[in-house]
Amino acid sequence: MSSKTLQVVILDMQPIMPAVGGGRQRLLGLYHALGEDIQATYIGSYDWPGELFRDQQLSPGLREIIVPLTVAHHEAARAAAESVEGRVVIDCMFSRQAHLSPEYLRVAREYMAHADVVVFSHPWAFPPLEADLKPEQLVVYDSQNVESILRTDLHGELASADDVLRVVVADEYALCRRADLILACSHEDREAFARLFKLDIEKMRVVPNGIFAFSHAVPDFESRCQAKSNLGLPGKPVALFVGSNYAPNNDAARFIANDLAKALPSVHFAIVGGCGAALAGMVVPDNVHVLGQLDELIKQQWLTAADVALNPLTQGSGTSIKMFDFMAAGLPVIATGAGARGIIRTGTRAFATVPLARTGAAVESLVTDDEVRRLMGAAGRKLVEDFYAWERISPRAGRLFQAFLRRKLEGVRTFTVLVPSYERPDHLERLFQCLVNQQERDFDVVVIDQSREPWAGRDRDWGFTLTYVHTPVRGAVKARNAGGELATGRIIAFTDDDCEPTPGWLAAARACFQSSSVIGVEGRVESDHMDTPDWRPVSNVGFAGLGFMTANLFAANAAFQHLNGFDLMFDEPHFREDTDFGWRLQELGEVPYCEDALVFHPAHRRDSERESSETRSRFFEKDAILYKKHPARYMTIFHAEGHWHQTEGFWSNFERGAAKYNVDITPLLERFRDVSFGS
Repeated sequence: MSSKTLQVVILDMQPIMPAVGGGRQRLLGLYHALGEDIQATYIGSYDWPGELFRDQQLSPGLREIIVPLTVAHHEAARAAAESVEGRVVIDCMFSRQAHLSPEYLRVAREYMAHADVVVFSHPWAFPPLEADLKPEQLVVYDSQNVESILRTDLHGELASADDVLRVVVADEYALCRRADLILACSHEDREAFARLFKLDIEKMRVVPNGIFAFSHAVPDFESRCQAKSNLGLPGKPVALFVGSNYAPNNDAARFIANDLAKALPSVHFAIVGGCGAALAGMVVPDNVHVLGQLDELIKQQWLTAADVALNPLTQGSGTSIKMFDFMAAGLPVIATGAGARGIIRTGTRAFATVPLARTGAAVESLVTDDEVRRLMGAAGRKLVEDFYAWERISPRAGRLFQAFLRRKLEGVRTFTVLVPSYERPDHLERLFQCLVNQQERDFDVVVIDQSREPWAGRDRDWGFTLTYVHTPVRGAVKARNAGGELATGRIIAFTDDDCEPTPGWLAAARACFQSSSVIGVEGRVESDHMDTPDWRPVSNVGFAGLGFMTANLFAANAAFQHLNGFDLMFDEPHFREDTDFGWRLQELGEVPYCEDALVFHPAHRRDSERESSETRSRFFEKDAILYKKHPARYMTIFHAEGHWHQTEGFWSNFERGAAKYNVDITPLLERFRDVSFGS
């Protein structure tokens, strides 16, 4: 690939601006800043008549061109709607009616002709433009839903909608088969696509919905007090709910007014948005503020004034975007399982999930605990910044386009070597020399560097393709998942920045993958200072099939995507994520231990805080999660490693983890707890 600006064209049949509704917000957020060397052009239309052509630059990296549909097209769409009892199906039928709007097709073809990447946001525009695609172009399906399932849910009870639904399924199937890359909003959607259309999950990636998280700073204590005063709310805590006029939101608004507010008269409950209409005609308690639709400035005042946010939904699908608004404002959130659906959970509690009946007790507890509110609010803000900020999601998508275009033009590599790095540039330099010396040459490398300063060697010609990402997002589990997202080799080879693979490392692993039943390989990790108390050696010798250290672990790319990478519950602090991943990998196929795939891992001195016994022993809180997920297998590693009676601090940290992650210490473990350290 050359260093020229990458041209990306996105095709759909709606406008982006004004960015109201989830679909338009995704278009703006996802494509507004793909990268300094990427220019995106969006070609859309209006699904209503009477508008004019427009061409505007929405951001330095995103241009919007909107071409109106013809009168004849709108007439055909109205006729289609009448055939299905008046339901709007102009989008579903676009592929069969697009010929009625030749100017839209002409403009789309003009920009497609010069594109490196062609993105179909929804499958509607794909069939009439499929013949205009070039073999060298990367074709992307940015799926906002699994349309075949969604439209069947919406219209499936109508016999008259059968023809429309057949069009939807045929169009989506054709695009999925043709696409080189499919973006899904959730792992559940990714799995649904794979099952429904028998797709290769290796070409699918999860790119979630998000918000512009950095447009507003987190309010400090003084700002919250001032906002309360400005809104006339001094003296009582404020609980906030935001929702459109949508059945689950309306039910939540009624629950707040009828149940919570009456049970907690000392709390102000603010209900923002169209869901307030559900309370029309009701006598609501004095501590309920039904605010209706608010302009953005007033809405921000309420977000600033609130002490806690609520999302007590009992049903719904997809991700509840309001959760991101709440957490971005630094608000602790109490939600039901449905309200928190699809949102990543890490090792730090960013929101509380409770049954609907326990919402009142959770509110009462939270509004009286300043420290818990502060910690949860900070964790929620961090979660949004790390995973749900369009400011970070958009560049991620740009890197995906570059990686998959390279894959298409240069062919699929056997290996992608994945390296997380943090403040060890000298070690990283040694690792790269080991990669230069590999006997196996069919590989590329992805480095996710979380150091304060970028690595000086990132622009050097190492003799292999390097994808280098410098990010402020911290955490080894996050780094490995981010790297796995960019990995395009058939096999992902995990190692660490302080490791030294032998020259035959990749070649030995490749030989193991010759068997079709093998979906992973555990390589041998050797260390030094094995019996020196002042050093921490790192080795899996004698522990084959137990720990699955990411210092030397291989996984088929398809298996990594199917497992949705490493479980982020093992992050913050990171520990046991590799063991959990290895055990889940074994459920998919064989993961043999390969003596010849050898990595040397130098021991670390324990006199640094990062490697001290006290710091490392804190990590055993993660054993509680491992035990919860794999109780039988955990007992095997529990006895093999012997930390329960050999390592000071094991039980105190395990118990802390059990309390933190709601894990019951069963009688099976209880009988070992009273054995003293060193016995």
